[in-house]
Amino acid sequence: MERDTVYFEEFLGREKFQYFIDEDSSLVKSGSYAFTSELYNQLLSNELTQLEIDGKYSNNRFEGVWEYKLFELEVELLKIRDGRTVVLENNLDGIERTARLNYKQGKPEGAWKIENIIITSNRKSQETTGGTINFKEGTAIGNFSFDDPKDRNFVRGTLNEEGFLEGELTIRFVRDGDEIKEVRTFKDGFLLKLSKFNETEGKLEAEIFYKDVQSQLEDADGRIEDINFTISEEGFGIGFQNGYNLGDEKLTEQEEGNEKINIILNRYKRFATGLVNERDEPQFNLTRRFKFVYPEEEEDIIRDVQPRLNIMLEEFNDFLSNPQFILNRDRIDSLPYVFGFIDHSRKRVQDMLEVIEQMEDGFFDFLYRPNFYPNGLTGLNQPSTFTYEENGKEEEAEYDLGVYVDSGFDLISQIAEVTEVLRERTNELLDFSFMEIRIFDEQATIDSLDSDIVQLKTRADALYSFLQEIPADRTFEEMPLDYRVYRVIHNNTLVRLQDEYLDAEDYEEKVAKGEELTCMLQYLIDQHDEILYIEEMPERLDKTFTRFSPNPFFERDIETKILPNIYGKGTGPLFQSYAENLFESSSCKSLQSNLEKFRKLEDRLKELAKRSDSEEVVRLDRALRRENIPNRIERLLNL
Repeated sequence: MERDTVYFEEFLGREKFQYFIDEDSSLVKSGSYAFTSELYNQLLSNELTQLEIDGKYSNNRFEGVWEYKLFELEVELLKIRDGRTVVLENNLDGIERTARLNYKQGKPEGAWKIENIIITSNRKSQETTGGTINFKEGTAIGNFSFDDPKDRNFVRGTLNEEGFLEGELTIRFVRDGDEIKEVRTFKDGFLLKLSKFNETEGKLEAEIFYKDVQSQLEDADGRIEDINFTISEEGFGIGFQNGYNLGDEKLTEQEEGNEKINIILNRYKRFATGLVNERDEPQFNLTRRFKFVYPEEEEDIIRDVQPRLNIMLEEFNDFLSNPQFILNRDRIDSLPYVFGFIDHSRKRVQDMLEVIEQMEDGFFDFLYRPNFYPNGLTGLNQPSTFTYEENGKEEEAEYDLGVYVDSGFDLISQIAEVTEVLRERTNELLDFSFMEIRIFDEQATIDSLDSDIVQLKTRADALYSFLQEIPADRTFEEMPLDYRVYRVIHNNTLVRLQDEYLDAEDYEEKVAKGEELTCMLQYLIDQHDEILYIEEMPERLDKTFTRFSPNPFFERDIETKILPNIYGKGTGPLFQSYAENLFESSSCKSLQSNLEKFRKLEDRLKELAKRSDSEEVVRLDRALRRENIPNRIERLLNL
């Protein structure tokens, strides 16, 4: 079968392969395969690539030798040469990459060879870069090598039957013009020694002995302190790790060589990825690690500590983001320190949670934790300090919980101990802060009430002419209603409420008295015009209950009073009773209720005046003739 317009990764081209149809009527690739791509020109560039592939299939799986040829070129257009044939002159520079990869039933098997040929001005270089590595059932084993004469780089090493580095691995490369030789010694995938020579300067740059690894390999019972370990079956690539922290030279001195090895491995992998149903990707084990089995009781500790740390973290975040605390931080002396302590503790809780998450994710399964945390957790392994801002200046304070996370071995048990102490310490500070802010808020509320009471009383005194003396020719009863109402309520109720407010020691009681006092004062101020209006009620109603009819003998109309008993009793005894009740108002609610009675009375009398001709209203007027008791008058008027 031949097919055009076939995509092979980013390449477009033509493929040709042999196949048969199985009993399920499915196409099964079997036999030769070939793919040739078109020239691939990257957009807005002079870069050209082309891929050629030749191989064989057996039952839809790669089988035998597969050959790849990849051109990666940059074209420089020079000129057009005109003649019988028009020719475009150009220069081609780049690389011809080739690979011969062996497969057996889709698994890498046997020798894999890669080669790079430099192309300069259309000519292939005599020097080639290449390497060989062998596979068994998909895993790289045996001797391997890679040479790059142009850049003076090469690698030599040996993999045992399981694919792990054994003996010496030699890496040569050039750094800033200096030739560097690095030799690593392995035993069954474990790194024992690393030496690095600067051959240009003739000096030894580094020599590191991995004594921790040697000691663990020699340990007969597979146990370090109380931690059991075994040897991993998995491979971990070229980077060797045994729980070293990121700044440890046992890691950092590997970086240069690891980069060179990974570049070489990627040159093999680039021709061996994709088509996962038709072939397996090559497996490069290279290094092993110890697999550690930590004490079972640590799992119980983690189940107990982790939720507590999460709750603490949530509480700290709530406190640090609480607007009330943020706004008052600089107004209450102790809050800046508490903010700094809680924020520093929040970071330490996050550190402890990170360790626990690493444990749960299996991070330390192949990394000896005491090596990774040789001195425990930074910030919690010894007394330290934290900073906080106070009055625009940065201050420093001691941070010492008295217990520490300073052992990589006892890390989890120490985290549990620190968690308990930290919880107690921060609970005290949070409780103290809430108490401080409550006291501050309570005092702010009292101060606000004090101010409101003074301002409202000053306004009410002026509005009701409280400071005015009664003229000598008048009695108290002859003074305006608003004057009398305010003076009586002031002397009987406002003074009492003010004394109770000032004497109250309980905050809730004090606020209640203050709010009652301000409510009455504010209501009296708001209703001043209404009280003046009430005083004129009898006069207004007198007009409502007056009727005029034509006088046949005089020009002036005849004036007649309607419903005299309804009017007289409503504006007489009942009005006077309502006024006395108003004087006796002892709370804001009763004051409001007593004023409302006047409004209802006036509305009711006006309504009856409109229905003065009604027999029902006339009977009511007769019924009120002999009534003088306010309660009975109120009941008869249906108030």
